[in-house]
Amino acid sequence: MTAIPARRRRRLIAAVTSSVLTVIALPGGLVLGANSLLNETGGNKVTSEATAVIPETPVELLVVTNARNEVASLAVIAIAPGNKGGTIVSVPIGASADIAKGEAPRRIVDLYATGGLAAVKTDVENLLNISIVTADELTEAELATALGPVGNQSVTLPQPVIDAAVDAAPVTVLQAGSITVSPAQIAAGLAATRAAVPEATRLPQVKALWTAVARAGLIEEETATSTTVVAEVTAPTNTAEFMAALFAGRIDVWQFEATLMNDAVRNPTALDMYSLDGGEVLTVMASVAPSALRITSSNISVMIDLPFNSMSYAKEAVTRLAFMGANVVLLRQTADTPAEQSVVYYNDAIARAEAENYVSLLGPLKYVESADVIEGVNLRIVLGNDFATALGAGIGTTTTTVKK
Repeated sequence: MTAIPARRRRRLIAAVTSSVLTVIALPGGLVLGANSLLNETGGNKVTSEATAVIPETPVELLVVTNARNEVASLAVIAIAPGNKGGTIVSVPIGASADIAKGEAPRRIVDLYATGGLAAVKTDVENLLNISIVTADELTEAELATALGPVGNQSVTLPQPVIDAAVDAAPVTVLQAGSITVSPAQIAAGLAATRAAVPEATRLPQVKALWTAVARAGLIEEETATSTTVVAEVTAPTNTAEFMAALFAGRIDVWQFEATLMNDAVRNPTALDMYSLDGGEVLTVMASVAPSALRITSSNISVMIDLPFNSMSYAKEAVTRLAFMGANVVLLRQTADTPAEQSVVYYNDAIARAEAENYVSLLGPLKYVESADVIEGVNLRIVLGNDFATALGAGIGTTTTTVKK
């Protein structure tokens, strides 16, 4: 089932708000690889002689099952350019599926019993608006093997991790507090679920366990320069290859915020079901998995350079552009000092004319014609202090609350 673009656009209205801006580090999957995109001398570059391409960011869906053959955890593994590191995106298993008109509300894992991995993959693709080439379902034992390179890692669990025995009695898998866990224990924690216990109580432990996995990533010095070249690599095609690429560099973790759906209209059967913030979803996926994003409209495609270490600023920019009908195909957090003006780089008059409509939601814009060409991108917007000022002034605000 393909999500209806108009419905997806309405859900994004929610993120155009006047809420207090909190500085949160963005997922770092593209901070190194993509920041050098405009300066490279290799194949993935922008120069006056060639057309650049958005770097490949392969994704895999991991479906972790428990001893009762139920889905216990979901994660999208987004590999950074060059197959070195990436981001683990934790997706709540109770997230509401993006259903078509007339379908009964359900969660993204509800079709697993009848449709298996393929059904879950389709629902996750529609929810996150991405295309997933590789998907795998792993038992606790199989996940432990895949996480072998993690070794023993420290983790702080806000609550104990509890599973259900055959007779449904609670079984403590991991104690709360600061402990050291092995790959087998991490896998056991991610496969632990109990019926009738809200998923919201598990999500902090799930994030903590994925964060323990991330500590096994190779930390490299951030030394990207104008001479950086990303070598041609082959995209991973199975879980072993994805894990090898993930552990070859820095690993970030992102868990989507989940809001319990307790109204009778959207959740008539009172499922343990959660809505995701469509603006957050688009912001994260445009940052860590741009090559997997689907185009949702026939309008122009936009790339955003964000010189602010602020998830709120990023989300505001992405969702405001999506609200205007633009396809946001890449978000990069740059290390540059913000300029005063926000600059729009365009290649043709049609794209510039469209960009002039963005002033109402982005603030003042400076337009610069550019010979640089990025495949699949019509406009590159480099945000400046004018954007931050516009947000502070409440430009284009709305109190509408619509969750995905």
